[in-house]
Amino acid sequence: MDNAIAEIRFDGQRYGFWQKVDIRESVDDLCASVRLSITRPGTGDSLGLTANSVVDVLIGGDLVTTIRPDSVRRRVDADSHTIHMEARSLGRELVDCQYSKTLHGLRLGELVKRICAAFKVPVKIDAETAVVPDFSMQCELPANALINAARAANLLLYPLPDGGLILTQPTSAAPVATLEYGVHIKRYEVVDEFKLRFSDYVVKGFDYDGGHALKGSSRDAGISFFRPMHIVADRHGNGLGGCGRRALLERNRRLARAHRIDLEVQGWRHLDSAGNLKLWAINTQVRVIIPAEGIDGVFLIGERAFSQDDKGGSVTHLQVMHRDAFMGEEKKKAKRGAGTRKGTK
Repeated sequence: MDNAIAEIRFDGQRYGFWQKVDIRESVDDLCASVRLSITRPGTGDSLGLTANSVVDVLIGGDLVTTIRPDSVRRRVDADSHTIHMEARSLGRELVDCQYSKTLHGLRLGELVKRICAAFKVPVKIDAETAVVPDFSMQCELPANALINAARAANLLLYPLPDGGLILTQPTSAAPVATLEYGVHIKRYEVVDEFKLRFSDYVVKGFDYDGGHALKGSSRDAGISFFRPMHIVADRHGNGLGGCGRRALLERNRRLARAHRIDLEVQGWRHLDSAGNLKLWAINTQVRVIIPAEGIDGVFLIGERAFSQDDKGGSVTHLQVMHRDAFMGEEKKKAKRGAGTRKGTK
């Protein structure tokens, strides 16, 4: 049985045995989010946390994320003292702050490094990146600009345990585990989110050097009514693909993400091939078997949440999707049983 506990460490102090835990990460976000709470007798203080505190969050001794507090709330009555902390990893400054920056002729990896360095957010570049001729932000959220540029390059930009970021490809590594309903999976949801899809994708831009308008389009043949999505191409991903390619990527990504599976498994860790306990992580693959749904295939973990409370104990919530959802590639015909449901096309 996995008896790992969640604890925080900062300024030489350690606090563990939290009664409620919620730690979330996604390949679509630049920072992890953390919520911790505990109720104990008597009065007390806010654990010594300040606006400048940098806190390590660990599970079973393994670093999960590095955070700064967003808020600390204390509720006191005659019998108890409750402390509730909300926090996010170091990439939160890229999400919250508005910033202006203009860069020219840099590879995407170097561009990401420079912007992250301004906010002292560590970053790891784990992919070959193309040159972005022009990159400009004017009083904008850096997160939006960076995510748009990464997506235009078919790359992922997401948080690491040290609180920083990694720019990399969706993994193609072998599954880290097999999860079967009734054996490992406590419950599941199959989600078809039709609202993510549109009938027509039109991306418009302007060639400032040539002095003429640009336009690209793509259609989702599965939507038979008029439901358009028109996008003005920003200059964040300039040089990473034409308007037609970006329209195709938008369609394919939304088409793939519209169908996903939410899984709930007991505990926060899994056994790797060597028999060691490892924390569940985003951008890793798992094999999912749900016989009643005709599902037996390999999926990529796009979101992961560790939770704990007095009722359910330690639970991991995994949101898994086909790797195409992150690549934006053309969807290839899959053999029956390769992660598709019976009766689907």
